[in-house]
Amino acid sequence: MSDEPVSDSTDTYYVLTSGDPGPDIPHGTDWPKELRISFDAREIRLWRGKGHGLGGASYGFDDFDVSEWEGFLRDCDAEWLVEALSTHGSLADLPEAAFLEAATERDTLVTEEH
Repeated sequence: MSDEPVSDSTDTYYVLTSGDPGPDIPHGTDWPKELRISFDAREIRLWRGKGHGLGGASYGFDDFDVSEWEGFLRDCDAEWLVEALSTHGSLADLPEAAFLEAATERDTLVTEEH
C-alpha cells in the first residue's frame, strides 16, 4: 500500500503530434514527435522517439523558451503556436481561449486527462 496522497483532480492536456515516417521501425530517437500542453498544470511536455529511443522534457509555462523548440513545433505542424506566442510574449501569457482558437482553426485537437 502506498503512502502517497491520491489526487482526485485531473488536468486536461492538449496533444499535438507529428507523423511517424517509420511506423514499422520499433525503436527510434527522432520520430514521432509529440507535445502536450496543460493550462491546468501550467506545463508543456515535449517527447520524441519511440520504444527504447523515447525521450522528452517538461517545462513550466514560465520556463518554456519557444526559440529553443521552434524546429520541434514545426515538426508537429504547430507553427501557429510560435505565431501565437510571438503575439503574447510567452506561454505564461497565452490565454487558453486564444490557444484553443488558434489550434482548432488548423486541425482537430486531441485532449487527454491525467
